[in-house]
Amino acid sequence: MNRVVLIVLTVLMVLLPTAAQAQSFEFGGGFAFTGGYRAGSAAANETRNPSTGAGPLTLFQTDSRLLSAPGVDVYAGLYVTRRLFVCAQFQYSHATLRTHLSSDLEGASDTDAETDVPSFLYGGTAEYQFTAAAWTPFVSGGAAHVRDVPDGGDVVTAAEIHAGGGVRRALTHGRHPFGVRGEVVASYRSRGAGVDSSHHVLPRASVGLTWRF
Repeated sequence: MNRVVLIVLTVLMVLLPTAAQAQSFEFGGGFAFTGGYRAGSAAANETRNPSTGAGPLTLFQTDSRLLSAPGVDVYAGLYVTRRLFVCAQFQYSHATLRTHLSSDLEGASDTDAETDVPSFLYGGTAEYQFTAAAWTPFVSGGAAHVRDVPDGGDVVTAAEIHAGGGVRRALTHGRHPFGVRGEVVASYRSRGAGVDSSHHVLPRASVGLTWRF
């Protein structure tokens, strides 16, 4: 497990006794959306016969992109204070890595090849809530570990940090209220699925129901 995630979980365990005394926990879940990114370009080369020239012989060119993907998001956390909420988070999405094949040596038409890429994100988030009449805005930030599992390819793991914000609204009142929560963050990832090993910054959003107990 990524060291960043271990630090986040340690912080949650330290804060747990404080929140347990206040009996202020929350569970939530709903739909998620993860943006895509350009995943790099590469040329399929082979060694050229010296009699035909110098340098490698390019068989075809590839240009890849990881497409945006829907998913699910669940979390469980606790209120450290009335406004400060911390939680452990899990998110799953099923993306597609699309590779465009072009410049074929034998003159074949350009085509696209697609690979399924299930993605798992787990980590922690801290959220600070502001006061409001009906809607409660908040800012949030945290860190996570991302595990991409391309179909037939090598597993890709990455560290992730995110920051953003959103709004909440209570749907019921009382001892165990239900509510709705929406959030949009910018997600920085140290690497991702594809032919490159570069970092990526992409949008990530979620909306769902909350239950406080």
